[in-house]
Amino acid sequence: MEITKQFAKFIVNCTYESLPKDVQEAVKERILDTVGAAVAGEHSWKGKEAYLQAARELYPGTLAPWGSGEKSFSLGAVLTTNCAYAHAVELDDGHKNGGCHTGAVVVPMALTLGAVLGRQPQEIMTAIVLGYEITYRILEQLPPTQIGRGFYPSSQLDVFGAATVAGKLYGLDEEQMANALGFAGQQTAGFMEITVNGKEDKCIQVGSCAAKGLAAAIYAREGLKGCLTVLEGKNGFFRAEGKDIDLEKVTAGLGKEFRIRDTYSKLYPMCRHAQAPVEAVLDFLEEGAFQPEDVVKIWVGTHQVAYNLTGAIKEPHSQSDSKFSIAYGIAAALRDRCFGMKHLTPVYYEDPELWKLAHKVTVEVDPQVQSVYPGKRGALVEVTLKDGRVCTRELYDLKASPNNPVGWDTIVQKYTNNMEGTLPEDVTKKILDIVSHFEQEYSSQGLERLLHC
Repeated sequence: MEITKQFAKFIVNCTYESLPKDVQEAVKERILDTVGAAVAGEHSWKGKEAYLQAARELYPGTLAPWGSGEKSFSLGAVLTTNCAYAHAVELDDGHKNGGCHTGAVVVPMALTLGAVLGRQPQEIMTAIVLGYEITYRILEQLPPTQIGRGFYPSSQLDVFGAATVAGKLYGLDEEQMANALGFAGQQTAGFMEITVNGKEDKCIQVGSCAAKGLAAAIYAREGLKGCLTVLEGKNGFFRAEGKDIDLEKVTAGLGKEFRIRDTYSKLYPMCRHAQAPVEAVLDFLEEGAFQPEDVVKIWVGTHQVAYNLTGAIKEPHSQSDSKFSIAYGIAAALRDRCFGMKHLTPVYYEDPELWKLAHKVTVEVDPQVQSVYPGKRGALVEVTLKDGRVCTRELYDLKASPNNPVGWDTIVQKYTNNMEGTLPEDVTKKILDIVSHFEQEYSSQGLERLLHC
């Protein structure tokens, strides 16, 4: 049986009641984490107004995206916009070793489409779990070949998650759901070059997965036939982007093992590949290992992908540069003992003092770190001090990763920090209360209304 059909059977028959309790709780963490990232993105993404103007012209309609009451956009445009916001400032979650940001697409899509269709919160939560599940199961077979061949995982794979969410919320049957996944596979697009040139607005590339997934589900609902062998076929997705794929593993344990558990949260608004050395320096400072003025130089050993994405920039000149620079992240950590949204603003990323600190950092590919990638993604950090001491740390399991969980309270604190200076405090509290008890709410309309403030 084709993998699309196996997935479809599982998607259609999965219910909220069949989800383990920890998975039900994990969904609420993913909702809160992503909503906070999206609100921060909506307020901080420099390309927002230009994008909205383009969307008004390209996709007119009667709906409004988050952060606005302007009902001038189509459903596809609203879904794309909300998802783009969630990815805009690199605060969205991701797979523990797959380089894919799934929450940025499946969570806003489920919340918005669920509200439009009048679905109940438990239905929305189930759709979110399924969106992660299908995306991650396909993703697991691809690192590191996919990135090595130049494909950007999020914009390639999140279409499958989006189609899953839409298909579940539209109530597609098994045949329709399989066709939707078939259509999704034919609409994947996006290359790693976006992290080199054009990364200022790469969130559009990720957000557009929502519109493509929506289209896939609607095509299937209307009876069109998707490519059912799009994954395992001799000219299909796995052959194009992977190597030595174990097809049995793709569906093994389906319905018993839930991949949403393999999700990390970001505690810093920057590329995940830059975060291990930044966290290591913050840990040193918290432990009192040294003071910032004691530092002579810092050496970071990382893997090739992290070096390519985040190893070169020492003097950022844009928000996007600041999110993709290990050296700048370390400089901010040294001086300010944190790395937060303020560090994505010009007054910080163009600060000569931070540039000077960044030039103390050397980033190289380390054979040891490279040898365990992609099963582990981290860094070696050596801090040389004025008194001759060298503080060394090897870090792979960052805080808020599956092997180093932080719990609900830390996710709430991150959410609260992200919302500061964006929505009114009473709205922030109301959103938190709704998400905390999401499965008990009678309607998702209340949350959607608050997100339009």
